[in-house]
Amino acid sequence: MTGLLAGIAAVAVPLVLLASLAGQVRRPAALAAAVRAHRVLPAALAGAVAAAVIAAEALIGAAGAAALLLRLDGTARAAGGAAAALLALYAVYGAHVARTRRGVPCGCGGAGTPMTGWVAGRAAALCALALPLALHGPPAGPTAYEWSIEVAAGLAFAVLLWTLPHAMTVESPAVESTAAERRTAG
Repeated sequence: MTGLLAGIAAVAVPLVLLASLAGQVRRPAALAAAVRAHRVLPAALAGAVAAAVIAAEALIGAAGAAALLLRLDGTARAAGGAAAALLALYAVYGAHVARTRRGVPCGCGGAGTPMTGWVAGRAAALCALALPLALHGPPAGPTAYEWSIEVAAGLAFAVLLWTLPHAMTVESPAVESTAAERRTAG
């Protein structure tokens, strides 16, 4: 079971980090603006912290992707450990900001998703997923069937975890109209 989780993590974690990097490249100022809005660090450090975070995501995501494609055990373990540490920091930071600064942007992937417990939960889930990869490495010599399961599950986890915070904050038109009806009726 640990091998399966490590294989799924080898796909999902780098994919999420690289998706975040792609979003940061599209909107390069979004993360620094979000860090300033969080008011956890001095505003003067926001740009440097954002640049360091983006560089860390790029390095870890690229190392993880290369390890996956080239089947490099040591690199996969190192990328998994670095990802777990980075994502644990994200989870703690996200939980703190979500609790103390309601409505501020996350800055995740350059998107306008607000910082909520769902953002912190996503980071914690990705951290937990990265741990088996860091501790056990990717499965050695999986069959084609096992590899296809790991890739499919990794892609599914990546998509679900990437979209979760945004999906949990966007209200559907039916919910918005019902809420508006309650406000006008009351």
